[in-house]
Amino acid sequence: MRMSDQPSVAIETTIKADAARVYELVSDLEVMSSFGTEFTRGEWRSGRPGTVGATFLGHQRLGDLEWETTSTITAADPSKRFAWRVGDQDDFTADWQINLRSVPKGTALAYSFVHGPGPSGLRIRIDAAPEREEAIIDARLATLQENMVKTIEGIRRRTAV
Repeated sequence: MRMSDQPSVAIETTIKADAARVYELVSDLEVMSSFGTEFTRGEWRSGRPGTVGATFLGHQRLGDLEWETTSTITAADPSKRFAWRVGDQDDFTADWQINLRSVPKGTALAYSFVHGPGPSGLRIRIDAAPEREEAIIDARLATLQENMVKTIEGIRRRTAV
């Protein structure tokens, strides 16, 4: 995969909890930062927390690297969808979405990431070694998927009865 392909990762699963409870967790920055290993903390910066147009500062760590990003909530439909874009909304770095749907055994959760056209650490790494673009992207997507799985497992643990 190349950057021009808009690299992405998507995971779907079922959580044995109602959609309102799952939404409560996925829209809470403190809770979401407690599950994975990359997103370590988030702080609401503007707007009403968790609503469309609100922004938050995200703190990330990957190995020895630490960085901050500003994200804007793009969808906040309780029990159905929570989404945000990282960076400039017209030239975003990443588009994250969590879609929820009630099913007989709980909530179907679809968690996705799409790398945007905007500037990012991934683009810097590729610019430094363009011959390794596909390997760099594959490694990054694998790391993102690993953290997304950890997040889903954390949600599953928090909703267990």
